[in-house]
Amino acid sequence: MLKRIFSGIMAFWMSIAPGGADVQTAEDTLEPVNIAVEEQETVVPDPLTLERVREISFPDSPEKAADAVSYAAHCGLMSGFEDGLFHPDNFLNAGQALRILRRVAAYTKLDAGPDTMSDIDWGSAVELLIPETDSFRLTFRPKNTQVLVEYEDGTQELVEYWDIPDGASAVTTNPDGTPNFAALYGKGVSVALEKPLTRAQFALLLYRFAAFAGYDLSCTGNLALRPDGDTVPDYAKVPYSWAMEHDLYRPVVVDKLCPTLPVSRAQAALVFTALLADGTGEPVAVQITRDASNPFFVSRSRDFHDSIQAAVNHAGERYGATGLQVAVIERGQLTDTFAYGWATKGDERMTPTHKMRIASISKVLLGLTAARMRQDGLVNYDEPLGTYWDATFRNPEHPDTPITLKSLLTHTSSLADGSLNAGTVLSRLSSGRGYTSAVPGSLNNWEYSNYGFGVLGLTLERVGNATMDKLLDRYFFNVMDIDASFYAGDLDDSSKLVTLYSGGSVTRSLSAQRQRHNPGVCVDGSVFAGGLVISVRDLGKVAALLANDGAYEGLQLLSPESVRLMETYENQRVSDGFYQAMPIRYRANAYGRNGIYYHTGSAYGVFNGFSYDPATGDGVVVLTVGASGARDSNGNYAICGAIFDSVYHTIATN
Repeated sequence: MLKRIFSGIMAFWMSIAPGGADVQTAEDTLEPVNIAVEEQETVVPDPLTLERVREISFPDSPEKAADAVSYAAHCGLMSGFEDGLFHPDNFLNAGQALRILRRVAAYTKLDAGPDTMSDIDWGSAVELLIPETDSFRLTFRPKNTQVLVEYEDGTQELVEYWDIPDGASAVTTNPDGTPNFAALYGKGVSVALEKPLTRAQFALLLYRFAAFAGYDLSCTGNLALRPDGDTVPDYAKVPYSWAMEHDLYRPVVVDKLCPTLPVSRAQAALVFTALLADGTGEPVAVQITRDASNPFFVSRSRDFHDSIQAAVNHAGERYGATGLQVAVIERGQLTDTFAYGWATKGDERMTPTHKMRIASISKVLLGLTAARMRQDGLVNYDEPLGTYWDATFRNPEHPDTPITLKSLLTHTSSLADGSLNAGTVLSRLSSGRGYTSAVPGSLNNWEYSNYGFGVLGLTLERVGNATMDKLLDRYFFNVMDIDASFYAGDLDDSSKLVTLYSGGSVTRSLSAQRQRHNPGVCVDGSVFAGGLVISVRDLGKVAALLANDGAYEGLQLLSPESVRLMETYENQRVSDGFYQAMPIRYRANAYGRNGIYYHTGSAYGVFNGFSYDPATGDGVVVLTVGASGARDSNGNYAICGAIFDSVYHTIATN
């Protein structure tokens, strides 16, 4: 009797203790004794507390996810790396998610009988995720799975999956007629398992685990309350609804569902903690999940969509625009987009997804790339520029003052205009022929320099050994689902380009734009000062990234420190009355805000504006074609300024 009592206590302790599976049971350790029940001392384990959970921590855990990271580590679900860090911004891949769920099953002592996944080797899944046109399958390879292979002489043999001989090909069906996944998808399953999970795929995996574990699967299946609910693929609609309604995704989703976004390790810790909270009701997990959950997002731009659209229409008519696009950012979230007029006059109406040249706003994207490369230790803002060209670059009139990336980003490099062929740049700057008399780095000699940004782009391409398009894809665009390019012919989808007009005449036709293709790394720097082609919807994502201190939908793509450096400016205005940052500008008391960061852009008839309020995380982006280039009192194009003023006042919350 005593052994049964003590064994029950130990079983309870094991159910809450990390690594409990390694604890011996009372049956293993107790010798029979003859002690009266009333004299027995029973030791009841202390309940799990948040303080105990926090005993495990990592210095790089983000504040919002810190307790969830500690909880996942305490439970043995996730751990840090050899450097003592958690690396919260790394993406979760399919194989990692599978292993963690296996640990969840072990930690919670799941045992659903011999015919369930508990008897399957979770760590050797053949295919975790197999997308299809209208469904999604999750398949596992049971232990010791054999595969039917056929040799060149026509003979067949059953062999272990991992031991398919050279020269043998797997047959498409097994002897029992079931699909042979080795034949359908090959042995290279590590590619599938190492691919980052999207939010939709993760929801499906969690939902199927919950079904295996016997958790409550009730949900409405309705995602209509979210602005992008219709973008969730059919296979994930019910799992995504379940994940939202059971609070698994509430700590991750702020406003939009973003089903194609990857999941970071910090987000995964939040979700796995919420899974345990929902499935087991463990109090600490429940508390962590409740504290980390985001409230329902209220958007004033969506609430006042019609009035903003009317203001956009009015600005378009007043300033004679052929067409224009607007994106609105609220509290670091891209919340709404608007369009007016024509993408191609008389033929195709403008939409927020049409792509057009953004002119000098392109410099903001070069600034982002430089910031990320500095963050990764590839470049230094204060290093002499010639370091990256294996040469010495000195302004002969100021030989002791180096030209740096910072001076390029702030238009204080003292570089004189010239050819932007990489070979010519190297020759001119090495010989001392390519400079003005200005002092490098001095705002007293500030002079707007398209040439400097051409050199900056070539420099970043040299260091990254990739075209600027590829660098932007690598660091930002692939994750953020942005289709943009410095060469319109290289867009993933060039079917929605905007014809460019000035004064009623075509300045860049669709066919001329589609004929432009990237010539390669460090060949032509002329595009970097203003050649990026992008839609306002996608450029709005960039504004949201900066307005939210480098985080896009919870993914920290650029550190807050890197954003702060981009926003840093000296306490000295330049001639146009703004403060020059790297390369964005700051202007105080504009459009009803205490201050905004912004950049303008004009070329071939486009007059554009990019802006955000760092204090509130709000922002407005305006792209126009064929409009007047008049300017307002803040130095922005008047058509952009009118829309800035209207939208910033409309979305203000106080």
